[in-house]
Amino acid sequence: MGYHFHGSQLRVFRKYTRIDENAELLGRSRFILLEHVLPTTAEMILHLKNVGADIFALLAKPYSIDSISLAKIKSDYNVRVIEESYATLENTNILDNLIAEAVEKSREDSRDIVILDVGGYFSLPLSRIDDEAQKYIAGVVEDTTFGHNRYLQNSKSIKVPIYSVARSNLKEIEARFVGRDAVYSMDHVLRQIGITISGRNALVIGYGMIGKNVARTLKSADLNVNVYDKHDNKNLHAFIDGYHIHKKRELLKNADIIFSATGDPKGAISFQEIEETKDNVILASVGSKDSEFDIKNLKEQSIREKEFGPNLMEYRLPHSKHVIVAKHGTAVNFILPSLPVEILDLVFSEIILCSLLLIKKDKEIERGVVNVSPDVFLDRVALDWLRFVNT
Repeated sequence: MGYHFHGSQLRVFRKYTRIDENAELLGRSRFILLEHVLPTTAEMILHLKNVGADIFALLAKPYSIDSISLAKIKSDYNVRVIEESYATLENTNILDNLIAEAVEKSREDSRDIVILDVGGYFSLPLSRIDDEAQKYIAGVVEDTTFGHNRYLQNSKSIKVPIYSVARSNLKEIEARFVGRDAVYSMDHVLRQIGITISGRNALVIGYGMIGKNVARTLKSADLNVNVYDKHDNKNLHAFIDGYHIHKKRELLKNADIIFSATGDPKGAISFQEIEETKDNVILASVGSKDSEFDIKNLKEQSIREKEFGPNLMEYRLPHSKHVIVAKHGTAVNFILPSLPVEILDLVFSEIILCSLLLIKKDKEIERGVVNVSPDVFLDRVALDWLRFVNT
C-alpha cells in the first residue's frame, strides 16, 4: 500500500467524471457551487470543466478561502466567483437572483442545473422558485450536518429533489480528520502564544460524528474531557466511551476551552450561557458556519475587543469578564492546512454520484424529503478508493 505523489489526488472523482455515460450527462449540466475555496475545489472544478460541464458560479464560503486556489479558479478556469459575507448570503436576494439567472440560461441551452451546497444556504431560495423554473433544476446535494438540518426544516416546501451526504459512512471517515484538525489547530494557535492545551478542562458540545472525534483527540492530548449533547442517547454513548457528562450549565462553568460541533442552525450556546462560563474561556467552533456561539450578542455586549494572538479575539464583558473566541467563531479546523485530498475524494465522489442521479432524473428519487445515498454508492466508492490506494 503506497503513496501517490503525482497527478490528481481526486482519483475516484476523476474516474467517475470520465466514464463515457457520466461525461455525457455532466457535459449537458450546469453547476452552481457554494463551497470552501481550497485546492480540492479547484481540482473538482477542473475535472467537471474537462467533460464540458458549465460552472455557472462559485460562491466562496467566508473564512475558508485559499488565495492561490481562488486566483486559479478565476483566471485559469474562468469561473465567476462571488465573495460575500454570511449575512449577505442569508439576508439578501443574491441566491434567488443567481438561481433565476441560471434558469434563464438553461431555457436557452436546456442544461440541467445542479446545486452543490455546503451549509443549506439554498434551502430557502429553492422553496421560493415557481413551477416553471423548477423544470430546469435537477436538484441539490448538501454536504454538511448544518445544511442537512436546514433542508429538513424546509423540505416540504422545496419542489426539487434533495440529496445529503452529511450522514453517510464515508462522511464518518472525513469526520475523524475534521475532529483531529480542530484540536491540532487550537493546539497550534495556543502554542504560538506560549500556552499548552494539555491538562485543561475541555467541553465538547455535540456528540455526533465530528464531536466524537474532537473528544477522542482531546483525550489523547491529555485534557480532562467533558461532553454535553441535547440528546440523552448521545450523552449515554459519551458516558460509555469514558467521558464525564453533567448538566450543561455546570459543565460550562468549569470549562477552560469549549469545542462546539452541533451543526444546529439555532446555535449551541446563547450569550446568556456564555456569561456563565469562567473568565478567559476559549470558544472554538467546529461547525460549518459561525452560529455555534452567539457571537453577535457577545460583540454587542462587550466593552472592549482585542486581538489576542493569531486567530484569537478577546472580548471583555462588564464585571471584568474575558471571553476568547477562535477564528471569529467560524470553523477552527481550517486554521491549519485542510483535510488530505485523498480523504476528501471519498465524499466528493459520493457527491458526484448523487449529482448524476439527479441529472438522470431517476423516478425513484423522493421529493419533499432529504434523500441519502444508496448503499451501493458507498460500497462502490469504497472499493474504487481502496483499489487506487492499494496500487
